[in-house]
Amino acid sequence: MTTQPTANTTETAAANAAELTPAAAWSRRVRRIGGFIQTAFAALWLARASLAIGGRAGDVLVAASAVAVTGVLAYAIKATAGTAPRPHGPQASRIERSVTVATVIELAAAFVLPVVVIAAGHPGWVLPSIVITIGPLLLWLDHLVHIPRYRLAGWALTAGPVILAASMSGPALAVTTGTAAGILLLGTAAAGFRDLAGLRPARPPRPAPREGPMIMSQGDSPTTSFRPFFNPATGEWITYTAIAEDNDGQLVRFNWRSLPSGVIPEHIHPRQEERFTILAGQAHFTLNGEKHVAGPGQTIVVPAGVPHSVANPGPAQIEGIVERRPALQAKEFHEAVAGLVGDGKTTPAGAPKNPLQLGATFWHFRHESRVTSTPIWMQNLMLPPLWALAKVFGVRPYYHHWDSRI
Repeated sequence: MTTQPTANTTETAAANAAELTPAAAWSRRVRRIGGFIQTAFAALWLARASLAIGGRAGDVLVAASAVAVTGVLAYAIKATAGTAPRPHGPQASRIERSVTVATVIELAAAFVLPVVVIAAGHPGWVLPSIVITIGPLLLWLDHLVHIPRYRLAGWALTAGPVILAASMSGPALAVTTGTAAGILLLGTAAAGFRDLAGLRPARPPRPAPREGPMIMSQGDSPTTSFRPFFNPATGEWITYTAIAEDNDGQLVRFNWRSLPSGVIPEHIHPRQEERFTILAGQAHFTLNGEKHVAGPGQTIVVPAGVPHSVANPGPAQIEGIVERRPALQAKEFHEAVAGLVGDGKTTPAGAPKNPLQLGATFWHFRHESRVTSTPIWMQNLMLPPLWALAKVFGVRPYYHHWDSRI
């Protein structure tokens, strides 16, 4: 008996740009181009705040800001390309002129106001005066092309520095203003990039080969034997019986045992189909929010991209056979996550304690598995810069002592 959950089909979130009103089309463009400008200002203000703090705390803020800004830019470049072409037509041209004039006025004010406050004897107000100039621009952009998020940010950037300047001064004013404004603008830009990423047509996962004739070496037997390994975070034992080398990458297969109270948290396999054939015990699955219980002789098929979790709430262990198609690097991923737990380098839930290890392993194996407890879009922001830093510092996604080959 086989249970086959149906994956939801993702529809394109918006019409083609040519079918949009000029204001809607410019709303997209403002979120993309304006988002890059906001990210640059956020980086500048966070750097100013870091310099004002100084010492180790300033170094930590610089490092955290660099990771966040790099992650936002990497995500924006990849996820929003082609989503905001320049609109054409008389009304679109009028909106463009209004956007351009407002931006020029804001830039001029950003240069003039600091001179004014310094001449007035308040050099500590320089950063708040620059921040204030961004607020009216965001409010005007919301008025032109309707981006409610800009309205909230605009009022915060207009009124916030005035309130801060009235209640503090000196380095404390610079640190508080720069940090708060930088975080607010970076978050606003990232949210706009996420909006645009949702407008791109969903890329269907690579089709996973269906069950059929398998080309296995040596009469359907693996070329290598494997030792069982245990993941304490999920309570599962895995022993591989077939890997990519045995079948031209068509699948991996392993014997699976889940101990009582074992839980595999919700995750997806972006490019792989997964099949659980239960031999003993009762496996409790949640697939796309729906509950399924599979017993001996039953098979649960999880299509690529479907969120799912597996639990063993019963008193007896579960035994089964699991296949993932195509193979990709599923074997190495399982060995890596179990190996990190076994080496004592993770939290009890299995998350690496070292952020660089988190980026190295979970970005390297992103095609094999993605957890859903942290939104995928947020992982796409955080993990690439951590992965890049991990390469610089020699932190590897996989170490050979985790290999379960005998």
